[in-house]
Amino acid sequence: MIKIEIFINEVSLKGQYSTQKEFEEALIIIKSIFELINCLKKENINQKNYYTDVLWDSYVIKDVIFKESFNKIKQKDLKIAIRNIIFNKVNPKDWQKERIHSEEDNFDYMDGQDYKDAANTSLAEATQRQLINLESKYLLINFIDSCFQCQHQKIIECYSISIVKNNDTENLIQLDSIDRKVGLQNWVEKTCQLSRFNYDESSTDPPNDKQTILRDTNRFESTQKQHDGRKIYKEKETGYLWYVDNLHYGKSAHLEVFDKTGKNHIGESNLEGKIDISKSDNNKSV
Repeated sequence: MIKIEIFINEVSLKGQYSTQKEFEEALIIIKSIFELINCLKKENINQKNYYTDVLWDSYVIKDVIFKESFNKIKQKDLKIAIRNIIFNKVNPKDWQKERIHSEEDNFDYMDGQDYKDAANTSLAEATQRQLINLESKYLLINFIDSCFQCQHQKIIECYSISIVKNNDTENLIQLDSIDRKVGLQNWVEKTCQLSRFNYDESSTDPPNDKQTILRDTNRFESTQKQHDGRKIYKEKETGYLWYVDNLHYGKSAHLEVFDKTGKNHIGESNLEGKIDISKSDNNKSV
């Protein structure tokens, strides 16, 4: 059984939002992330979620703390959802009640070119747990537009947080973190090897949509159209139309990409969204 410990990263809140609307939009993203996290309970995963009450007093807008902005939310369902996700006393749990890292140790995180104090934070706690328990996997959930933007070397839309313990800069500890649902999907795919996100190239069936770049709801939106039994998606930025080619599978699996009219074939894309325009076919349309 896969063991995962997930921490809400309160350090990712540094008053980065300009308005109440921006803050609420960030909460909607957090809500979508935890909706997927809750789905992981159906998989072969032993999962624990952690938060800290310090989050209440973290600044979300200049001179405005989380608690104050949270109380201003008028959308009742969002308010209830966030309260259950972050502050439910059963799940997640307050890690400070099960604290492992010592106050005598120093922890610092990298912010640009500088190191900043991470003592008594979720960063320090996740770091210490990762150091002493190699059987579990650890993930930090960041609020969007935070300072944690160092791209993970192996996982798209996932970030690495560099931590130094006791000033030993030669031995950096790397924590995995995400701030969007697609990042979580990619992390789960690569780290946990779950079949619902990870396409097996030996398969004799074409991939489902979630096993391709089409799972990225920030980049794509579904349409009411279909082609050969597969849903067609629109790429938000370009208007291009994408769908999984139902006739190819295994190492030949790919997506077909058309312009926004559906009359001009742009090319074929691999499952991660890289288009090969040399495979454009004027005889294809959708």
